[in-house]
Amino acid sequence: MSGGKKGFPELLDDAIDNPAFELLGGYHLFLRRFLIPLILAILFLFVYDLFDNIIFSAIITGLSVGPIINLERYLAVRKLRK
Repeated sequence: MSGGKKGFPELLDDAIDNPAFELLGGYHLFLRRFLIPLILAILFLFVYDLFDNIIFSAIITGLSVGPIINLERYLAVRKLRK
């Protein structure tokens, strides 16, 4: 394929051959796809339970997305360097 665009088979091969997915015994992909949204949902429910304000809960949860993803990246980089 020309133009630098990759098709689905090439993207799938890149994902399969990516050594980052071998982190944590192969559970890294599971952590990214399942646990991060679950953590955000639990955080939302916890903040909503504390303050009983859906807008405030949504703002706090939205502001925590970046730190949670950066923590996951930090743990992945740290695990790769070991």
